[in-house]
Amino acid sequence: MNAALFEGAEVQLGAMLAAREARMAAQHSLIKKHNLPVVSFTLNIPGPVKRFALADMLFDSGVDMINRALLSPGRAIADGITRRCETGCEYIAAIDGDAYRAKAALTALEESFPAARLFDMDVITNEFEHVSRADIGMQPRRCFLCSAPAAERASSRRHTLDELTDHVHTLLWQWYADAQAERIGRTAQRAMLYELAATPKPGLVDRRNNGAHTDMDFYTFIDSACITTPYFAQCAREGLCGPADYAELFARLKMHGLKAEGDMLGATGGVNTHKGEIFSLGLISAAWARLIRDGAPVSAGSICKTAADIFASAVPDAHGLSGARLSARGGFALALNTALPMLRREAPNGMDTAACAALTALMAQNEDTNIVRRAGEDGLEYVKRLCTDADAADADALMRMDDELIRRNISPGGSADLLAAALMLYFAENDL
Repeated sequence: MNAALFEGAEVQLGAMLAAREARMAAQHSLIKKHNLPVVSFTLNIPGPVKRFALADMLFDSGVDMINRALLSPGRAIADGITRRCETGCEYIAAIDGDAYRAKAALTALEESFPAARLFDMDVITNEFEHVSRADIGMQPRRCFLCSAPAAERASSRRHTLDELTDHVHTLLWQWYADAQAERIGRTAQRAMLYELAATPKPGLVDRRNNGAHTDMDFYTFIDSACITTPYFAQCAREGLCGPADYAELFARLKMHGLKAEGDMLGATGGVNTHKGEIFSLGLISAAWARLIRDGAPVSAGSICKTAADIFASAVPDAHGLSGARLSARGGFALALNTALPMLRREAPNGMDTAACAALTALMAQNEDTNIVRRAGEDGLEYVKRLCTDADAADADALMRMDDELIRRNISPGGSADLLAAALMLYFAENDL
C-alpha cells in the first residue's frame, strides 16, 4: 500500500462544523433557485485527515457515477457545484426528477462495490425534507466493520478510530488497486492487438495474410488475445497487492502464466500464438504495478528495470537463457532503446508506419530464436541484412519482404513479441 496516497492535512472539529453549515446553505440555495430536489454527495472518511489523493480519486469517480445514474430517462441535472476543501470534497446538484426515485438510484450505487460504502449521498426534496432509506423501503446502512446499523455503532463508539481508519484505507486501496490493475490489463491487451493489426509485417500474421504460418490466421490471434486479457490484470494485481519479495512475486506470476498459456491453447486449438507475449507483457504488467504500489517514479525505463529485477531475483543465472527470458533478464533493452524511440518518432505518421518501423528495427538487431529454428543462423543473418536498410514507410517494399520471408518460411516471432512489449511501454508512457 502506497502511504503517500493517504497523506493530507488534519482538520479540526470547528472546521468540520463550519463546512457542514456551508453545505446546508448551498443545498438550500439551490433548492430555492430552481424549486427542485437536491442531491448532496460527500465521503465518509473517519479521522482528522479528510482529503488525500485516494479520497479525491474516489470522490471524482463517485461524481461521474452519480451523473450517469441521474441522467437516466425522467431525470436530469439542472445545476451543480463542486467544492474541494480540506474538510472534504462536496458535490451538490439540483435534479429535475423525482426525489424518491433519485434516492433509490443512489442507494443502489452505495451498495454497488465495497468502496462505495464510503459514499454519503443525501437527497433533499424541494420542500427541504431529507429522503431516508426507510422512505423508499430500504434497510438502514450497516457499519463498516460489523452488521449492526451504522447509526447504532456510531453512537456506541464500539469501534476505535484506528480500526475504522485502517478499514477505510483498506477499502480505498483495494478499489484503487483494482482500477489500476484493470487499466494496466487493458493496456497490455491494446499492445497485443496493435501488434497483431500492424500491416505489413514481414513473415508474420497481419491484416494482409498469415505470414509464414499455415496453422493460424488473424482471427486465431484475436481469439487468443481475448482469452488471455484477464491474465495481465491478474499480474498487475500481484504487483500491487502480492508478495513484497520479488522471487515469490515471480512464482505467482509464473502460476498465472501457465494458466494463461493453457487458456491460449484451448482457444486456438493447440496453436502457440502468444506464449512470448504472455510472459513479457505479464512481467511488464507486474513491474508497472509494483512501481505504483511503492510510490516510485513510473517511466518506460523504470518499468523495464523493475521487470528485470523481478526476473533476476527468481532466475539469477542468465546462462542458457534465450528468447523472451533473455530479453527480460536484460530489461527488454531492444524494446526500450530501439523500438520505443521508433514508435515515438513515427507515431505522427500513423501506427501502422510506426509499428512496422519499430519491427524492422528490431529484426535488424534481434537474435530472434524463432528465425533460427526455422532458417538457422544463416537465415537470421539474412533477415538482419534485409532489415538494416529497410524503409518502413515504403509499404510496397515491406510487402515484397513479406513475400520473400514467406517463401523462405521465416517468421520473426521473437521480434513481434518485443514489438508488443515496446507498444505497451509506449502506451504506458503516454498514459502517465
